[in-house]
Amino acid sequence: MNIKLYRSATVGINLNGKKILCDPWLVDGEYLGSWSHYPYYDLDANLEEINSYDAIYISHIHPDHCSEKTMRKINKKIPVYIHNYHSKFLKFKIERMGFKVIELMNGKKNEIFKNVNLNIYAADNCNPELCYKFLGCADMRAKDQSQQIDTIAIFDDGKNVLINLNDCPYELAKSTIEYIKKEYGKVDILMSGYGGAGPYPQCFENLSQIEKINSAKKKEDQFLNMALKFIKDLNPEYFLPFAGTYTLTGKLSKLQHLRGVPSIDKAYKFFDKSFENNYSTKPIKLNNESTFDLSSGEYDKNFVEINNDKYNDYINKILSQKKLDYEHLEFPSEEEIFDLAKKAHKNFTEKKILNKIKFEEEIYIKFGSHSVKIDNNNCIDLIKNEKVEEKFKYIIFELDSRLLKWLLNGPRYAHWNNAEIGSHIKYYRKPNAYSRNLHASICYLHC
Repeated sequence: MNIKLYRSATVGINLNGKKILCDPWLVDGEYLGSWSHYPYYDLDANLEEINSYDAIYISHIHPDHCSEKTMRKINKKIPVYIHNYHSKFLKFKIERMGFKVIELMNGKKNEIFKNVNLNIYAADNCNPELCYKFLGCADMRAKDQSQQIDTIAIFDDGKNVLINLNDCPYELAKSTIEYIKKEYGKVDILMSGYGGAGPYPQCFENLSQIEKINSAKKKEDQFLNMALKFIKDLNPEYFLPFAGTYTLTGKLSKLQHLRGVPSIDKAYKFFDKSFENNYSTKPIKLNNESTFDLSSGEYDKNFVEINNDKYNDYINKILSQKKLDYEHLEFPSEEEIFDLAKKAHKNFTEKKILNKIKFEEEIYIKFGSHSVKIDNNNCIDLIKNEKVEEKFKYIIFELDSRLLKWLLNGPRYAHWNNAEIGSHIKYYRKPNAYSRNLHASICYLHC
């Protein structure tokens, strides 16, 4: 067994001479243009190597794991393995790109090649009660298909076991991990995220600069310690921190240092210190395009820390100059936005009622000189920004009207969750508390 790290969550696994590529994202500009790699990866120059893989595993639908810009360049004859989701959005997306998709039942080991097994678990182990508790909505009748997006992949050759946790949240996945531990016992390699992408704290304008810096530090610690919980539970021989490694692009690059995502070098130093006294686990230290061989415990290249001066220079001279996807478009009028918002509001209200979602905040969606207002009685209005009423509980979403037009037109153009993760939306909220139900329901505000 050996593993090669390409970028972020894109890893190649070689088992008994069969190669599986995990979560291909190798082209800059995902999340509506705001996520890029460092260093740059030239997929066209390396396409022959990528096309040499025998199979692809995709953990979930987020574009840094299922990159359409990347997948469209890859050989369509390579089969793609995914979880058997309750919703078929991921399956249909991959099939539209021309691939054959193979759905695997939750927790069922499959021999995909001779002496090469793949077992995919939903993070919540397809428990709708757990999914409801974590996300705030679920179909309680669906017992054998995941209703949330994150999955866990287990690769084995009858001797060695590799677990790919990807972006799974610990609180959602911990009961599944206990189940996996009983089934597999010894774990040779564990791969897990070490940071949390998202808009907080860099996009929250109710925070001062100092508060953003302090919140970013707390967020870093939170996700590093979450990875330690997985390590403690599974006690792997080796651990590779990966996934969620990205650099903000265009005008959003100025937010890079406030994301609360540690650099991979900082993560390695954290795990080195943690493992020193408390764990027998050894860290795998890989630069991009480097390989680790489990049988020998050796690398094909020595690990080298990032040169921060070169990195910052690349951000300032290259990435900051790029345009975001919607910045190539013309600005819509206020009337056009409000007409779309009224149509989208109908779907938003219906989904809230269907899923029994409740929240107390009033919503203002600010674009240019106007805002779309959705009050607690589910009424919608278009108001000038100076008439925004700062109630006891409210949230302001501020974004480019060109992006808002895409979002209101629906996920085939842009998805609210991707706009959030991509740092395209500014927020101002009172009180400064996360409303899971509100952020879940805003995804339904589209035609």
